[in-house]
Amino acid sequence: MEANYIVFSEGVNNIFFKKVELKKIATGYFFTEGPVWDEVQDILFFTNFSDNTIHTWSEEKGTNVYRRNGNRAVGLSMDATGKIVSAETRTRAITYAEETQSKIITDSYEGQRLNSPNDVVVKGDGDIFFTDPYSTAMGDTRELEFNGIFKVTPGGKSILLADNLDRPNGLAFSPDESILYVDDTNYQNITAYHVREDNTLSEIGIFATLDTKYGTGAADGMKVDEQGNVYLAGPGGIWVFDKNGSPVVILQLPEPAGNLCFGGTDHKKLFITATSSVYMLQLKNPGIVPRRTI
Repeated sequence: MEANYIVFSEGVNNIFFKKVELKKIATGYFFTEGPVWDEVQDILFFTNFSDNTIHTWSEEKGTNVYRRNGNRAVGLSMDATGKIVSAETRTRAITYAEETQSKIITDSYEGQRLNSPNDVVVKGDGDIFFTDPYSTAMGDTRELEFNGIFKVTPGGKSILLADNLDRPNGLAFSPDESILYVDDTNYQNITAYHVREDNTLSEIGIFATLDTKYGTGAADGMKVDEQGNVYLAGPGGIWVFDKNGSPVVILQLPEPAGNLCFGGTDHKKLFITATSSVYMLQLKNPGIVPRRTI
C-alpha cells in the first residue's frame, strides 16, 4: 500500500519519499512491540506482548519464533556483543533474553521490586537505561511509589535518574548521546534530559508535544535518526520531530502503532510494530541502530 502522510513542514522532503510503499511484512499477532535490528545477522527481533513470545524477521527467512516464553517482554534493545536486552513485565526485570530463558540484569531498586519495566536502550558505552512505569493491567502489588527512569551499573544495581514523569515510556538518545529523550504516555509529550559524563541526567525541559486530534494512540516507542530527527509512535501513526522539537510529519498507518526501529543493511528501513502486524518503509536517511562489536 502507498504511504500516506500528514505534513507540517517542508522538512518531510528530507525524511520520507513522496511516494513509497508501506509493506506489511508480518501479521496475525495480538500486540506487537519492541523491535530491534541486529546489524550483524541482518535480523529484526520483535515481541508479541499478549502472546508472550519473541519473534524474528529477515528478508531471507521471513518470520520465525525466537522464544516461546518471553516473560511478557515489551521493549527490546541490544548490547555490543549481540545480547538482546529485554524489558520484562512478568518478571518486572531488565534481562538478557536468551533463546530458552532470561538472565536477570536488575529487578529492584533499593530493595524494592521494580514496577513494570517498559522500554530499554543501551548507550554506546554499554550502560543500560530503562523506563519503569507501574501497570495496573499486570495486577501486581506496587512497591515503588514513583515511576522512574533508571540506568544499570555493571554490577546490576539500578540507579534512579529521574522520577518527574507521570508515565515514562519510550526513550532514545540523540546521535551524539548527549541528550536522552523520554516520552510520557499520559501527558503526550517528550522531555529532553542532558546526559552528564557520569551518565546521570539533568532535565532540559519539554522537547515536543503530541495532539490526540490526529487519531488513536498515545506516546509510546521512540527512536532517533542520524540527522537528529525524533520518531515516535503516537496518535494517528508515527510522528517525526526535527532536532529542535518542531513537528515535521505524521506517517499514517492502518493500525495503531506501538513502537519502531531502524534497520536494513544501510539502516534506511523503518520497521513499525502496529497491533497485529509489522510494517516496513524505505527512508531517505539512516537511523541509529545498536552498534555491534562482535
